[in-house]
Amino acid sequence: MPVDFMMMDGMTRGHLGFFNLILICILVFVVIKIIVGVGLSKNDWKENSGKTKNKASNLKVNMERYHEAGLSDSDIKIFRENLAEAKSNIENWEKNTKKNDDLQVVESVTGGLEASKLTFKYIVQNPQELTKQNEFLYKDLPNMVKLTDKFLEMKKQSLHSDEISRDLDETLLLIKTLAERISKNYHEILMDDVNVIKHEVKFD
Repeated sequence: MPVDFMMMDGMTRGHLGFFNLILICILVFVVIKIIVGVGLSKNDWKENSGKTKNKASNLKVNMERYHEAGLSDSDIKIFRENLAEAKSNIENWEKNTKKNDDLQVVESVTGGLEASKLTFKYIVQNPQELTKQNEFLYKDLPNMVKLTDKFLEMKKQSLHSDEISRDLDETLLLIKTLAERISKNYHEILMDDVNVIKHEVKFD
C-alpha cells in the first residue's frame, strides 16, 4: 500500500506545533509565577522593613523618655528586663484565661487582665513610677500566673473529689480577688493622674 509522505509530514508538523504551543504556555506560566513571586517578596520585605523601622523608632522614643526620667543605661537595662518579665506574665495569664470559661467569667467581672495591660503601658510611659508598682510587677503578676496554672491543672483531672472541688473554688476565689486588686490598682493610677492634672491646670 503506498504511503502518503505528505500526509505524514503534515501530521508530524501538526504534532510539533501542538507540542510547541504547550511549551510556550508552560514558559509563560513560569514567567508569570516568577514575576508575581518577586512582587510579593518585595511587598513582604517592605512590610517587614516598615515594622522594623517602627520598632526601632519606638525604642528610640522610649530610650529618650527613660533618660529624661533620670535612668542611667544600666538602670534602663534592668528596667527593660523587668518589663519583659512582666509582659511574659501578662501573656501567660491571658493564654490561661482563654482556656477556661470560669477564668473568662472572672475577667468579664473584674477586668483585671485588661487593667494589667493598661498598667504595663503606664509604667512603660512613666518609668519614674516603676518603684510604686513593685507589688504589681513582682508579686501580683507572678502570683496570678501561678494561680491560673494551678486552676487549669486541677481542672484537667477527670475525677473531682470533694477536696479537689473545694480547692478549685478556693483557687478561683483567690484569682478573682487578685484580679479585683489589680483592677483597683489601675483605677488608683488614673485617679492620681486626675489629681495631678487638677493641680497643674490653672484657671485665670
